[in-house]
Amino acid sequence: MENSDSNQKMDTLASLSSPIANNSNDDGTSNAKQQQGSQETSNTTTSDSQSNSTESNSSLQKRKMDQVSSQEESNPKNFKLDSSTLDSVIINASNALPASSSSSSPIGSKSNSNSAIMEEKKESETPKQSRIAYTNNDSLAALSTPEAMKIPECDPAFLSLVKLEPIPPAPPLAKLTPRELVQLETSLQIGPQFEKVVNEFTWRQDWNGNLQMIEKDILMNQAEIMSNSTVKRIEMPFHEWVVKHARNGQDFTAIELLFRFIYHLHDTPSTAKRILAYTIQCPVSSIPERNQIILDAVRRISYDPCVLTQDGWTTVKADKPDGHSGGSYLIGRRAIWQGFEAIVIAFVRDEDLGDLWKCLWIDDLETFDLESDELQEGMKKWERKIQRRNANKNTSSGRTRPSIRYEENRNFTVDGIGEGIILAKSYRNKGGQPWPARILHVTEIKALGSQLSSRRSSSKNEVHVIFLAPFWNGDEKGSNPAATSQFSTGPLFELETLDVSSNTIMKYPYSTDEELSVTRLRNEFSFLGLPKAAFPRFLDAHRLAMALKLYAQTHNQENDLSDIDASATASLTDTHPLSIKTFHFPDALLNLPFDYMLQKYPDPTKTKATAMDDSEDVTEPIMQLHGVLSSIAPPYCWNANPTQADHNVLVTPKKKVQPLSIPDSKGLTPSISPNMGSLSVDEKTIWTIDYFASPYLLQAMADIDGKPSPLTFLKNALQKLVNTLNHVVTESEKRVQDLETRRNKLSSLLITCMSTKGQYEENVYSNALPPSMNKDKIVKEWRKTCERIFRRAIVRLSHVDSGNNVTAVLTDSRCNEHITASGSFERAVRLPAALKGAKKAGAGKKPTMPLITKIEDEYLTLAEDKVLPMAHKASYLKRIKKKITSLPQDAKGVPLTDDSDGEGGEDTMGSRGSFTAAVSAVAAALKGVDMIVGGNCVNAFCAVRPPGHHAGRELRPMKAISNGFCLLNAAAAAALYAAAPRSQGGLGLKRVCVIDIDLHHGNGTQDILCSTYDPRFLYVSTHVGGPHINGYQDDNEADVLGRGLRTNKNEGIFPGRCGDTSPHPGVLNIPLGKRVTASSVGTALVSQVTPAVEKFDPELIIISAGFDAHVNDPLGMGGLSAQDFGTVTHVICQMAKKSCSGRVLSILEGGYGVPCCRKFESDIFLPTETRKALKTINLGEELPDSMIDPMDETLAKKLDKCHEEGFLHCLQEHVSSLSTGSQLEDQKASPATCGPCT
Repeated sequence: MENSDSNQKMDTLASLSSPIANNSNDDGTSNAKQQQGSQETSNTTTSDSQSNSTESNSSLQKRKMDQVSSQEESNPKNFKLDSSTLDSVIINASNALPASSSSSSPIGSKSNSNSAIMEEKKESETPKQSRIAYTNNDSLAALSTPEAMKIPECDPAFLSLVKLEPIPPAPPLAKLTPRELVQLETSLQIGPQFEKVVNEFTWRQDWNGNLQMIEKDILMNQAEIMSNSTVKRIEMPFHEWVVKHARNGQDFTAIELLFRFIYHLHDTPSTAKRILAYTIQCPVSSIPERNQIILDAVRRISYDPCVLTQDGWTTVKADKPDGHSGGSYLIGRRAIWQGFEAIVIAFVRDEDLGDLWKCLWIDDLETFDLESDELQEGMKKWERKIQRRNANKNTSSGRTRPSIRYEENRNFTVDGIGEGIILAKSYRNKGGQPWPARILHVTEIKALGSQLSSRRSSSKNEVHVIFLAPFWNGDEKGSNPAATSQFSTGPLFELETLDVSSNTIMKYPYSTDEELSVTRLRNEFSFLGLPKAAFPRFLDAHRLAMALKLYAQTHNQENDLSDIDASATASLTDTHPLSIKTFHFPDALLNLPFDYMLQKYPDPTKTKATAMDDSEDVTEPIMQLHGVLSSIAPPYCWNANPTQADHNVLVTPKKKVQPLSIPDSKGLTPSISPNMGSLSVDEKTIWTIDYFASPYLLQAMADIDGKPSPLTFLKNALQKLVNTLNHVVTESEKRVQDLETRRNKLSSLLITCMSTKGQYEENVYSNALPPSMNKDKIVKEWRKTCERIFRRAIVRLSHVDSGNNVTAVLTDSRCNEHITASGSFERAVRLPAALKGAKKAGAGKKPTMPLITKIEDEYLTLAEDKVLPMAHKASYLKRIKKKITSLPQDAKGVPLTDDSDGEGGEDTMGSRGSFTAAVSAVAAALKGVDMIVGGNCVNAFCAVRPPGHHAGRELRPMKAISNGFCLLNAAAAAALYAAAPRSQGGLGLKRVCVIDIDLHHGNGTQDILCSTYDPRFLYVSTHVGGPHINGYQDDNEADVLGRGLRTNKNEGIFPGRCGDTSPHPGVLNIPLGKRVTASSVGTALVSQVTPAVEKFDPELIIISAGFDAHVNDPLGMGGLSAQDFGTVTHVICQMAKKSCSGRVLSILEGGYGVPCCRKFESDIFLPTETRKALKTINLGEELPDSMIDPMDETLAKKLDKCHEEGFLHCLQEHVSSLSTGSQLEDQKASPATCGPCT
C-alpha cells in the first residue's frame, strides 16, 4: 500500500513538473515547444544574473510570473513574494519520493554496501509513466559508463583521507518548468524584488557556485526588514530551512528543484549529475538521513576527482613546476589556511582568475580555492608549523635526537640507481667536482663488515661508494709504470663513505643508447677547472661508468621491493635504502683486470679518433663487459667455438673513413677522393655524390633490381648540386677572377645549397616511402650531405680574408649615440671596451678577422622597414620612435619605456640618438647573417648597443616590470630574417637556434620567437633564477614582479618567473639558481643544451652574448671567469660545426664590468687616498674624445676590481674562441686559396 501511494505521488509529480508526460500542455502548446521555452527561460535567467541588470531581471521575472499565472488555478494576485509565501513554497511538496527502510549512502565518508539500496530501489521502482517524466537528453547509460566511473590519477595522501564509493545508478532528473523555476528562485530569494533586503539576489556564473547556494543564508523576516531597516535580521542556511519545514525524508522539494536546475546547466560534469540524481531519489527513512545524504553529496562533488577532471581541473601532480606559478607540481603540498591544515588536491589555469588550486581541509573534508599568493602564504605557515614541531621534539627529548638531515634524506633516491652508477662528490677531492661512482650493494657491505668504518653514529644516513678512476688519489711516487701523469698513478677504485644528500649524490647523466662521446666529455671537462693532464683519468672514469651501466641495464631484473619494502629492509640491515635499490654486480665482473683493459685504449692526449669530417663527434664504443665475461668462460675460453663466441660479443662497427681533401704539390688543384680514381680538371669532374653522401644514403637512393629508387628525386637533386659545385670550382681554377666575383659566385652556390637542402627535406617527408625506409634518418643524412657540400664550397673558394677560418667583427659608431643616465650600468663606454677586447683577440689586425666599422644604410632601411615590423608590434615601434624623436637634442638618460602612469622606465634610459643606435645594432646583425650564410665568413661577432634580448613584441614582455636596458631585439630580428622565405626578402633557413648566455633570461627573445611553438626556432637560455628563488606565485598582478635589474636578488631576479619553466619544445630554459657558476653552466651545456641543439639540428646558431655572469660584474650574481666564457663559446662553436658548418652569429647583450674610462672627479671632501685609489682604464683610440663617462663613486669603487679582469677580457676570450671555431678544416689539408684572383 505504501508503494502504491508513492507511485501515485510520482505520477502526480510527473503530471505537474514535466510536459513530456502529456501530449499537450494546458494552453494547447506542444510539449517540445514548452520544454524549449523552459530551457530558454533558464538560460535567459543565467545571462541576466551575470549582467546584474535590475531592469532586465524585472522584465524576466514578469515573464516568468505570466507563465505561472497561465498554469495556476488560483488567482495570481494572491501569489505574494514574502516570508509566508516562501514557507508555503517549501511546505507544499507534491513530489514525495518512495519511502523505504533506512540504508547507508555511498556518498559520504561512512559508506557501506549498496546491495540493500539497490534491492529497495527495485521494490519501489515507479511505473513507466512516472519514469517518462524524468526522461531528457541525458541517458542513464551515459552516466554509468566505465570511463565516467573510473577514478583518475590523483594524490595518494588525498585518497587516504576520503572514501570514493561507487555511485549507484538513478533515473535522470527532469528539467524545471517555468513555474518550478520561479518557485526555486523565490525559495532562494533570487530576483530584483530582493535587491534591497539580501546581499546576493542573482544566480552565480558557474554550476558549482550555484550548487553552493544550498548554504545560502535565507532572510526569515523579510517583511519586517522592508518596513523597518533597523530591525535585526534573522537568517538561516537554505538547507536548514528546508529541513525545518520538511514533513518526512522525501519532503525536500526546494532542494530537489535546485538539484534539477544544476543538473541541466550546460557545464555540469556528468559525475556530478549522477551524484545529484542518486542523492535526491535514493530511498531514506528519516529527515536527518536525507539531510545528511544531501550534505555529503555536495561535499563529495566538491572533491570527487572525476568531477574535478570533467570540470577542467587536473589532479595529477607534475614532475616539475608547471608554468610560472608551479601549477600542478604543487598538488599534494600541505598548507595552513584559516588556522586549519589542508592539502592541495587539484589545479586549474583559469583565463580570468589565473592559476587556482583546490584545497581540502583535512578535518572536515570541506574544499576551498586559493590563488597563487594565498597558497604560498598557506604553505609557508605549514612549513613554520613543521619547524616548530621539530624544534619542540628536540627540546623535549632527553637524549640527542638523530640528525634532521637524516629525517629529510632517509627517503632520498636518485634516478637510475637501479643501474648502479651515479655521480658523487668525494670529501677527499678539494675541488668538489662530481665524479662517476657506484654505490655498494647491501650484500657487499655485509661481506666487508668491519672494513667499513662509519663516520657517523648512524649508518642509515650514509652510503658506501666506489669512485671510478679518481684523479685525487695520485702520487708522484706512484708505482703504476703505465701512468701518463701523476693523476693516473693512484688506484683505479677508491672506497669512501658519504652522507646521503642531493649535494653529494646525483644522477649519472650519460645514456648507453649511443657510443661514448669523447668530444662531449672534453667539453664537460673544460668546466671542471682541472689540469689538462687529468683528462685521461676523467675519460677512464666514464669508460668504466658506461661499461658498468650497460651491463646493469642488460642484466637488471625487476626489483620486487617497493619503496616501502626497501626502506623497511634498509632499517633492518642498518643501511640506507639506496644500498638496497642499487644494482648488485657479480664478483667475477668486479674482479676483471680493468687496469689492463684501459691501458690498451689509445691515449686521448696523443691520438684522436678519426671521423668522416669535422662535424662528426669523436666517439668510441662502450666496453662490453658481458662479452668479456662470456669469453673467459667455457667453451669460449677453450677457443672451441670462436665464431659463436665472437657472435655473442656485442661490438660497434667502425665508421668508413673518408679524408676531406688531399692537396697536390701546388696546393691549388682541387683534391680528389682516393676511391674515385684520378680525374683531370679538364673532365670537369672533381667530386661525385658518393664523396658527400653517407653509405646509408647512397644505398637508399640506389636502384633496386633495375627499378628506380623512391628517392630518385633526391639523388637527382644531389647530383645537380654537386655538378654546380664542380662547375664553380673549375671556373675559378681556369680563369683569373676578382675577389668580388668569386664572393658572388660562392654566395650564389651556398644559397642554392641551402635552398636545395630545405626543399628536398620537405619532399622526403611529403612523399610516400616504403616502410623499410626511415624518413627521419634519411633526412638527417641528407642534411649532413648538404652541409658537407656547403663546407667544401667555402674551403675551396675561400680567400685569406673571406670564407674558411674567417671571423668578422661588425660595429657602427652610431651605436654610441645611445646615452644613458649617470650611474647606469649600461654605459656608452661599453662599446669602445668591447672593440678593445675584440682587437686584443686580433680583430682588424689579422687578415682572418676583418673589422667592419660601418654598416651600409641599406641594412638600416631593411631593418626598419622590413625586419623590425616582424619582431615588434607596430604600436611598440611607433611608441618608442615617437618618444625618442620628441626629446631635445641635448637630452640624456631620459626614461624611454615608461607607461602612461610613468612606471617601467627606470631601467631603459636613453637620448635623442637611441633609436638610431638600436636600429644600427639590428642592421649589423642582419649584415652578419648575410656574411655568414653567403660564405664571407664562418662566424661573426656584432659589437653593438643598446642590448635587446629583453625587448619583446610589445612593451615589457611576459609581464616584466621593465624592458631592462633594451630597446630593439637584434637577436630575434636576425633569426626572423634568416628564417623568412626568400620570397619575403629573407634567407629561407629552416631552423634557427638562439642560445642566450646572458645572466638574465631573454624574455623578449622568447616572446618574439617562441610565444607559441614555431618549429623554425629553438630558444635556449641559461640564467639566474628558478622557482625556488622567484617563487611559484601567479603573475596576474601588474606589480608582482616589482624588481629591476639592480634590485636585491633576494626579492626575485629580473625579468621574473618567465624563465623558470619551458612552455613547449621550442624553448629550453635552464635556471641556475642565485648564482651562475662554471660548474652549473658547464653541466647545463653538456647535459641539456648540446642534446637539445643536436636534436633540433639548426642551420644557424645565434648567441645572445651577455657577459654579466662574470665574477667581477657589478650585478654580483655571476661566478664565471673570462676563460669560462671562452670555453662556453668553444662548446657552442662545436655544436655549430656538427649541425651547420660552424655558422654562428654572436650579438652583444649584457656585461657591465668596465672600469671608469675618464678621470674620476670624486668628492673633494673625501680623503686623498680614497680619490687616488680609483684608477681609469685606457681604451686608446676606441674611446671617442667626445665620450664622457659619468658615474657615482659607489659604482666606480665596485668596478675598480675589473681592471684585473672584467668585461674587456671576456670579449677577448669570446672573440678568440669564435676565431678558433671558424676553422672548418686543418689548413695543412686545405689551401687557403682556390686559384688566382685580383
